[in-house]
Amino acid sequence: MKFSPLILAAGLAALPITAHARPGAAEGRVAPEGRVAVVVSIATPAGVTDAYLQAEFDKAAPRYQQIPGLIRKYFTIEPKRFGGIYYWSTKAAAQAWFSDAWVARAKATYGAEPVVTYYDVPLAIEGAKP
Repeated sequence: MKFSPLILAAGLAALPITAHARPGAAEGRVAPEGRVAVVVSIATPAGVTDAYLQAEFDKAAPRYQQIPGLIRKYFTIEPKRFGGIYYWSTKAAAQAWFSDAWVARAKATYGAEPVVTYYDVPLAIEGAKP
């Protein structure tokens, strides 16, 4: 299905989004020039359970908190795949992390090629606090 820019804009404008103000930002909006989101997906090796993945995520979390340029990481599990959603301060920081060496290590560790997809982030908002 193809959308015209006007229909897409109208549809996005109609979505209910609640944001909160942040100092220096207009109504919860952040203009993150150069920021990127990266989605990584890797086939789960045979015999690896969701519980095992969760335990590994818990152990890995402190290491991810030390990565330069990484703003946020969500660990993900889906049927037969796992990975993450990453929010980076710059594309250069993301590319430095997801280097050819990283891809080779991931492939050697999990026996499958990781799928790494980059997305430019022209606008980020924060939803209402629960």
